[in-house]
Amino acid sequence: MANDLNKVLLIARLTRDPDYKNINGTSLVNFGVANNRTYVANGEKKEETHYFDCEAWGKLADIIRQYATKGKQVMIEGRLKYDSWDTPDGKKASRIKVFVENLQLLGSPSGGSGGRESSGGYPDQKYDSPSYPSNSGGDSGSQFGEYESQASSDDEPF
Repeated sequence: MANDLNKVLLIARLTRDPDYKNINGTSLVNFGVANNRTYVANGEKKEETHYFDCEAWGKLADIIRQYATKGKQVMIEGRLKYDSWDTPDGKKASRIKVFVENLQLLGSPSGGSGGRESSGGYPDQKYDSPSYPSNSGGDSGSQFGEYESQASSDDEPF
């Protein structure tokens, strides 16, 4: 019998600056991303934009808070997480978000699409993201360091 797999890999741009919270001494950021899909249907070029809500915890949340801003292109690796709650008027509400386990900033630190930056850029370090709150039972690593620029003007979601 095969095991289930809950894995998401996205390259997208932040739609807003990360919203930071400190919950019982643990950092949390929530942010949104958007990505485009371009395709041809009936000989006509079409484009779709998809929006995703994301959350990250711990050291990874601190890094995202410090370096990620609206419009920045990122690569996200994570899993889907189902949230449900009761609204103030007593109705049930739910949504699916991306629980970010790894995030890498793409493009140059100044926002352009140039090559590597040697100073004033992103930290060349690896950070481990805690598995909190996770039901998978294992720690997952987070990669945040040197990068190769992959941005192009054709990849803009806005």
